[in-house]
Amino acid sequence: MAHQTTLKDGPACTGNGVFEGLEGLGNSLVTLATLQARLAAEDLRESARRVLPAMVAAAVLIPAACATVTLAMFGVAAWLAADRALSFGLAAMIVAAVGFVASSLLVVFALLKLRDGLGSFIRSREELERNIAWLCTVLAHSGR
Repeated sequence: MAHQTTLKDGPACTGNGVFEGLEGLGNSLVTLATLQARLAAEDLRESARRVLPAMVAAAVLIPAACATVTLAMFGVAAWLAADRALSFGLAAMIVAAVGFVASSLLVVFALLKLRDGLGSFIRSREELERNIAWLCTVLAHSGR
C-alpha cells in the first residue's frame, strides 16, 4: 500500500510525532478543501448548463413582453374606461393592480424554477457536511 503513512511504535507521542500528526492533518485538510472546491465548481458548471436556456430566453423575451404587456394594458384600460364610463385614470389603476398581482405570481413561479435549477449544489453541501464531521471525529480522537 504505497502512499500511506505508517504508525510509529513506541511511546505515545514524542515531539516529532506531534508535528507529523499535525502535518498529516494539515495535508488532509488542504486536500479536502481542494476537492470541496472542485466539487463546488463542477456543481456550478452543471447548474449553469441547466439554467442557461432559461436565461437566454429571458434576455430575449423580457423586453418584448414588457412592451407588449404595456401596450395591452393601455388598450384594456382605454376599453374599460369607454365601456364602463369610467375615467381613464381609474381604469388604468384597475388594470395596473390586476397586472401587478399577475406579474407577482409569475415572479414567484420563476424564482421557484430557478431554485430547482440550482439543486445540484445539494451534492456540495452534503459533501461539506461529511468533511466537517470527519474533521470533528479526527480532532476528538487525536488525543488518544
